[in-house]
Amino acid sequence: MDQDTIKLFRKYLDNHCSAEEIEQVLSLIEAGTLHEEWDFVLAQDARQLLDGEELVPFRTELSRMKLHHRLLNSVNEQDNVQRKKRLRVRVTWKAVSITAAASLLLFIGWWVFIQKDTGIKTEDDRLAYKSDSSPGKSGAKLRLANGQVVTLNGAKGGLLVHDAQLSYNDGTGLEFTAKHSSEDTYTAMTDNGNMYMLTLSDGTQVWLNAASQLDFPVRFNGQRRQVKLKGEAFFKVAKDKSHPFIVETKGQQVKVLGTEFNINCYEDEQFTKTTLVAGSIHISGLGKGFLLKPGQQARLDAKGILAVADADTTLAIAWKNDKFLFEDNDIQSIMRMVTRWYNVQVIYSGPLPDVTFGGKISRFNNVSSVLRVLETTGGVHFKTQGNKIYVFK
Repeated sequence: MDQDTIKLFRKYLDNHCSAEEIEQVLSLIEAGTLHEEWDFVLAQDARQLLDGEELVPFRTELSRMKLHHRLLNSVNEQDNVQRKKRLRVRVTWKAVSITAAASLLLFIGWWVFIQKDTGIKTEDDRLAYKSDSSPGKSGAKLRLANGQVVTLNGAKGGLLVHDAQLSYNDGTGLEFTAKHSSEDTYTAMTDNGNMYMLTLSDGTQVWLNAASQLDFPVRFNGQRRQVKLKGEAFFKVAKDKSHPFIVETKGQQVKVLGTEFNINCYEDEQFTKTTLVAGSIHISGLGKGFLLKPGQQARLDAKGILAVADADTTLAIAWKNDKFLFEDNDIQSIMRMVTRWYNVQVIYSGPLPDVTFGGKISRFNNVSSVLRVLETTGGVHFKTQGNKIYVFK
């Protein structure tokens, strides 16, 4: 190992490099033969660079990427003369990273998701992302019992059903003329690019994800509080021991007294997934039932077979917390999320990319930010045209 190079990298980590020394670091990286020096310096500094995260055995490779990210930011503060050089280094580093193990390909994607966008855009970026799509927002439609459809104002804090009356959470009333009774059943509907929150007449709170639908009564009567769901929703059910809360989806029924859980039952997904966050629920389908504990997920397949396993609840409810959170997702499952939230059309060109992804990114970002970080793995590429996203290897 070259001790002078190690000394230079250490000086850079301590933010003591002059402009000339940064130029020297750039030249060394561009040579592409510095793995021993990187490893030696980063092994000493890995925990600091990754804020103490335990990611063995990927820590060294991820540290390389984080150091490179810091290098790019540092160079960005130098004279504009450095800019072309910086972009060449970005390309060179990508080529170097491809030589790492296959696992690195996956975890580079993870690392990029948890970082802020560097803001660096090459000419290829500008050509690929000719158009952009804004993230989704709060909004829905309400279909009344007589068939009238009312657009719900997303800025009013959600819909509140109270004493058989409908209003927004901010206290303002809905603008419609149709009469309704406590026996009516209404339907709240979100389009692609929308999500919405409702408080039902018993105090149960429901968050509807994009492209979802909830049928609910103006007032719960009888022994059961029953609703019907299509799409995805998170439920925080008001406790009432004498009146169980029932969520009906295609092929299954979820029965609860008071609890928090998420149901994903989109028709284009392979499974209906019911994930319990708190409390307990009984789930049944085709005569078979399970009692779920917090941290468990029930999966219902197309044949109606139910299976229960432990699950990461943060993955299931990430959408409610305004995040995309992936764990070994293939490109198709990710792009289905993108389609619903950004209201775009996805078109696959050629063979499907065979890489999987893990990581997180804010759902407040424009779609180009999501695509750009996915591309960083080197396993997938995109081009946009209007609201169409073309996906290719």
